[in-house]
Amino acid sequence: MLEANIVYWYSQSDMPRDGGGLRALAWQEALGALGYKATIHPLRTVNQGVGRTSRLRAAKKALIPMPLESGLPKLPRADLNVITVPAVFASAAKTLPKSTLIFDWMDLWSVNARTMGKSALSLQPGGFVQSLWWKHLESKLPDQAMGNAFAGHHDFLSLSKRASGESAWLPTPVRLPAVATKRSTGVIRRIGFLGNMKYPPNVMSLQKFLAEYSDRMKALELELVVAGFGSDIVRSWNTEATVLGPVHDVADFYSSVDAVVVPIDHGGGIKVKAVEALVYGVPVFGTEHVRQGFERAFHPYVGHLDDLMSGALTHPTPVPADVVRNAFSEDSFRAGVKGLLDRTGLSR
Repeated sequence: MLEANIVYWYSQSDMPRDGGGLRALAWQEALGALGYKATIHPLRTVNQGVGRTSRLRAAKKALIPMPLESGLPKLPRADLNVITVPAVFASAAKTLPKSTLIFDWMDLWSVNARTMGKSALSLQPGGFVQSLWWKHLESKLPDQAMGNAFAGHHDFLSLSKRASGESAWLPTPVRLPAVATKRSTGVIRRIGFLGNMKYPPNVMSLQKFLAEYSDRMKALELELVVAGFGSDIVRSWNTEATVLGPVHDVADFYSSVDAVVVPIDHGGGIKVKAVEALVYGVPVFGTEHVRQGFERAFHPYVGHLDDLMSGALTHPTPVPADVVRNAFSEDSFRAGVKGLLDRTGLSR
């Protein structure tokens, strides 16, 4: 059996089931189905940052929005190495054979540093410098791997031209519901936001959304329902929102709201919360930043937040079930991985 290493922030046992964690697990499942014994190797242990933040890390995060470059830990020899954390891309290119190497770009850190840097005065200088540095690295790194995979479509268009090897847009898959869902076309009164609130871009974006639209939501009599890891923090924001906390069954959440808002303008890649809502047949309203994560053909399926808040509401175009299945299912992700491996000569 062929061996594959997958490098991510966390181990499989510590893995948060959010966007990045779901993607790392999707790689493991896809490679397993394609004949690899795939092992996830963490960059952090519990004591190094899973579930807690040291004083040093807290001080660094107050001044610099993104992690710093670091060395790749020693990995066992493998036929394939999938590296998903840009902090160790350069180290991987120096220490691992290019013929085994795939970079998985969950997002672009040049974008993350710029957008997250704008969220606080203390972060602006560090964010500006980091954004320039990562833009420089992103002009070179794609060419140092056999293949590059991109979660966000805009990221794919931006960086695939920098690589002489193969590239693919591989949107993060979500598990399709067991029972077909019916898309809502009625009056919208209850809007939902589901996300990991221990992930700073989600916190920053939701706070900005509330600052901009709280009065408008009240005038339109819209109830905001917030759920996900760490969502209890919203109770301390002195805002009118129904907070559910962690969700054990996402189907229950999506069946309880009339529409989903994805007000994300910090970070990059594709927003799994938008994909998930599309899969469950719930109208989605997001920012232009969110829409850029999708191929242009999917833009009509994601409405604008301003449309929702205008009062003259038009529902986004319903997504055909076969379109969802062909683009965002686990089967489609596996097929995309196989195609990339075939083109790079890394398939079994």
